[in-house]
Amino acid sequence: MYNVRRKLWILTVLLFAVSAVMLKFFPSSDNNDAIATPASAQQAESGTSTVFSGGSTERFVAHRGYSNYAPENSIPAFELAGKIGFWGIETDICETSDGQFVCMHDDTLDRTTNGSGAISDYTLDDLSQFQIDYGNYLDTNENLKIPTLEEYLSICSTYGNVPIIEIKNITNYDAFLNTIIASGLETHCIITGAIDDVKEIRARNSIIPVMTIGYTPAPYTDNLERITEISENRGILYNYPQVDQAAIDILHQQNIFCGVWSVDDTETAQKYIDYGVDFIVTNEIPARINHMVNDNE
Repeated sequence: MYNVRRKLWILTVLLFAVSAVMLKFFPSSDNNDAIATPASAQQAESGTSTVFSGGSTERFVAHRGYSNYAPENSIPAFELAGKIGFWGIETDICETSDGQFVCMHDDTLDRTTNGSGAISDYTLDDLSQFQIDYGNYLDTNENLKIPTLEEYLSICSTYGNVPIIEIKNITNYDAFLNTIIASGLETHCIITGAIDDVKEIRARNSIIPVMTIGYTPAPYTDNLERITEISENRGILYNYPQVDQAAIDILHQQNIFCGVWSVDDTETAQKYIDYGVDFIVTNEIPARINHMVNDNE
């Protein structure tokens, strides 16, 4: 009798094991539907920008990286912004004589490096001989080279930051876009610059949001008519005194994104969050978000 019970117990265990295997490899039609839905949704959304997805209204962008604590547009500035947990990292892009792209605010080397002259007069290999010799905490960040666009995008990818890329001086828009696409961040970045530059981008790519830049003392309407010539995924990145609650509401009613720069104090940051601005470029984390820490290391 004991042997019979033992055999029945073993048979029961085997049946459960076989059932589990069958369910794993041959799920029911109901389970197939449940599994297929997320994949189908993801496929349907491919090619769509995810920059402003999610419910957060506090989107802070590190201006030229976290440049108050490392030299602007340097690898340490980008990495620090990523580690701390900024939503986005802003940089500026210039093109070399051999069609490569580097992170530099000025189109000349003089202010921030030990080199001299226009970036466009040098190859990427030529630029490797120069060092960044200007900026905050330079003594703890020695022997810094000028970063490439690829290095910057890699850091954004590592830490989950949105690249906010301002075009300063480029001519090969196709190669520029191909670099972004190759990084896997096409649906997760923003390109800013002069209106003619962002129009060149839009003529080649409809996915990436583009934003022209507003400067004081011009009124907020200064670039409004020209940005509306771009039919979708468009916006204006304003010097913050240019826009108030009413202006931001008008922009949003026309499906125009609105960012502001550069807001470095908590009170002003909170005011623009309350206004509903899409993101805030800052040189300093406002005190109210000092808790930010990025886990994507």
